[in-house]
Amino acid sequence: MTDAPLDPVISAALHLAGERGWRGLAVRDIAAASGVTPENMRRHFPCKTSILLAYAKEVERRAAAEPAPFEPEDTVRDRLFELLMQRLDILEEHRQPVVRILRDMPFDPAGAAAAAPEVVRLMGAVLDQAGVPSGGPVGWLRRKGLAGVWLATLHVWAGDDSPDHARTMAALDSNLRRVEPAARLLAGLPAGRRATAAPGGF
Repeated sequence: MTDAPLDPVISAALHLAGERGWRGLAVRDIAAASGVTPENMRRHFPCKTSILLAYAKEVERRAAAEPAPFEPEDTVRDRLFELLMQRLDILEEHRQPVVRILRDMPFDPAGAAAAAPEVVRLMGAVLDQAGVPSGGPVGWLRRKGLAGVWLATLHVWAGDDSPDHARTMAALDSNLRRVEPAARLLAGLPAGRRATAAPGGF
């Protein structure tokens, strides 16, 4: 799974995070490594979190450009499972730095808090791809619930270095099943309805 090169700033940030970790990394270090002037860096990437969000958007762009990884008859849960695994496959290309960033994020609560709304927003694109409405108050609750699934699964993925990622897939399936009853309650649907019959089943 390959695509166009990453933005030089994102590439430099990932490279340095892989070498030195995220916790002690400064924006000026990333600017120097990427060859971007301090002025341009402040304009486009005023903080480290803004670089992470740019990377997250790039992952989302990559995933959206690929064929849907599910069949029309698949359930909503199956669709979401495949879409989130697709994004994990893209993250796998930069596994070492991403894992180091994830492990350092608890030491940057301000950065994590700043990133949280964008994670919720990005989950709207996943729901849309799965055929699940993501707008309005109910859509916001769906996005928030799926963001929780994503973040919980990410932490399992960070510790799962097996070739088949069996632990990650099991965790993702379990996390999706855990939120499914609440999602169906929001949609007013009985259990067992399929995605083709009720796209808003999640």
